[in-house]
Amino acid sequence: MIRSGNGRLNGTRQAVLNILRRRGGGVSVDELATELELTGATVRRHLDVLLRDDLVSVSQARGRTGRPRYVFALTEASEELFPHHYVRLTHRLLEEIVALGPEETAGRGGDAIAELVFGKMADRLAGEYAPLVSGSTVEARARSAVALLSQDGLDFDVVVGEDGVRLLGRGCPCTRIGVDVEATTKSCAHDRRLLERVLGVRVRSLGADEIPYDFLSGYLIEADAPAANGSS
Repeated sequence: MIRSGNGRLNGTRQAVLNILRRRGGGVSVDELATELELTGATVRRHLDVLLRDDLVSVSQARGRTGRPRYVFALTEASEELFPHHYVRLTHRLLEEIVALGPEETAGRGGDAIAELVFGKMADRLAGEYAPLVSGSTVEARARSAVALLSQDGLDFDVVVGEDGVRLLGRGCPCTRIGVDVEATTKSCAHDRRLLERVLGVRVRSLGADEIPYDFLSGYLIEADAPAANGSS
């Protein structure tokens, strides 16, 4: 596998993988070239390397008319190139569990205790990271917050669209086990409140139909609305 001198992938090839991860696959050369602002020939050269290294796969997608086109997607091997900090997240969860007092667990079932633990962890993360977020624009602050939270395995992509800045998440354990998942969305109430506290502005959960299939949750930053006092 050809990488740059610091052990990371070439910057353009990493950007290709990021796009494929965000969009879930089925991305053509022309679409990649448009997003990367490169020629199709240049994108194909990078894809050739990624195909050789088994980091992307290629398949045919037939449209309603015309010849089938080739589209690209990530392979399982490529997932190793993205950050996973599950050990640190697990340690945080265990610390919150050990710190629970008998008065907090008395009369609670497993789901209720899980919600309590996730809520406490979200409060702790917000207290640690909110003072560290930097940036003069909503997008810059969102990217700063995402970089900080990624250290604990909370994996978000920042996507800028016509309606503002969205945060699309993959790594929240709540959505995987169904704890505190908000009605009509696939999003986590704890993550939403965590993002509000870290960013200091209102964050709205996206509807399930607004979240690409490869993401577990999604949020829209409402930059003009301050977060509610005491949000947690």
